[in-house]
Amino acid sequence: MASLTSSNTDSDLEYGLGDRIAALRSARGLTLKQLSDLVDIPVSTLSKVQNHQATLTYGNLLKVAQGLDINISELFDQTPQPQKAGRRTIIRRGEGVMNKVDVYNVEVLGSDLLHKTMHPGILEVPPASPQDMGKLAHHPGEEFVYILEGGITLYTEDYKPVELNEGDSAYLDSTSGHRFVSKDQQPARILVVCSDVVSETAESE
Repeated sequence: MASLTSSNTDSDLEYGLGDRIAALRSARGLTLKQLSDLVDIPVSTLSKVQNHQATLTYGNLLKVAQGLDINISELFDQTPQPQKAGRRTIIRRGEGVMNKVDVYNVEVLGSDLLHKTMHPGILEVPPASPQDMGKLAHHPGEEFVYILEGGITLYTEDYKPVELNEGDSAYLDSTSGHRFVSKDQQPARILVVCSDVVSETAESE
């Protein structure tokens, strides 16, 4: 299966996030140390992200968003538009904002709309065993998952692992530990729609 982006390397995907965090931090008059204290992420980690040498897990993305009092999608916004009634946005195939979140390549959709109540994205899910994927993810809200290409194994802390194939879907409580793994040797592509981020601190990565 083709990658979500045929020309972007992992380093390319880190640029948008690092530059966006730097801009948001500077706009608030925060030093890197002050942001580190605010979001409980080491200065060294934030420095690597800003210098395009690393990315953040979903749990740490939530910490940054909550510390800066923004929606998580605003970490990927490039040309934000003011909110108004009757708004809409069109995203053509492959034109979403690309980023790296945890182990997933993510095409963030609708990033030009602020203060959304839904946060959609297309995830490229790599093949790996659960122990290779690290801990299960926990974050506020709920999420809907739809398999676009390939197949995945959905691991959750409350249920036995289940395989989902192209056209299958799942709706789950995001506060319950979960992880997506491609069940084949090729990456799978899935649509994930998360509910609005609430003002709670996400559990450990």
